Amino acid sequence: MNEELKAIEKNDTWEPADLLEGQEAISTKWVYTIKRKADGSILRKKARLVARGFEQTPGIDFGETFAPVAHWEIVRGLVAIAAHNRWELSHMDVKTAFLHGELEEEVYIQIPEGYHPAGGDNQVLRLKKALYGLRQAPRAWYQKVDTYLLQQGFKRGTADTNL
Repeated sequence: MNEELKAIEKNDTWEPADLLEGQEAISTKWVYTIKRKADGSILRKKARLVARGFEQTPGIDFGETFAPVAHWEIVRGLVAIAAHNRWELSHMDVKTAFLHGELEEEVYIQIPEGYHPAGGDNQVLRLKKALYGLRQAPRAWYQKVDTYLLQQGFKRGTADTNL
């Protein structure tokens, strides 16, 4: 939990705020998983703070939710072309991917269990960036990575614009 909270704070994901009349703060929960090695032994224990997106209200704390996804046929075709041409392929996993997506909406969450903000416990947290579980989190992440890749000179594929 401490590692997750450090990543959230390092990424400037939220700020303490007062909840104004008519606004609602959504709750969060901790999700725990155990990552195992191939032999079944424990590799590490992981905690992720997840927003309860089902509490969000359309048009108030989220708008669009659609996030494009590449088709597997296109990905397999790309891997086949790379293998045929003996190109080097690599992939990456962004450990805290959704924490980088910037929110356009005003979203407030209740203070999570185990977190004590400097302003006191009587406030809520205004999200600046997405948390796992928010309905718009996949879209916010996609927009962030899409903008970055285009700025780096990458171009969208014509067969699949998600490529």
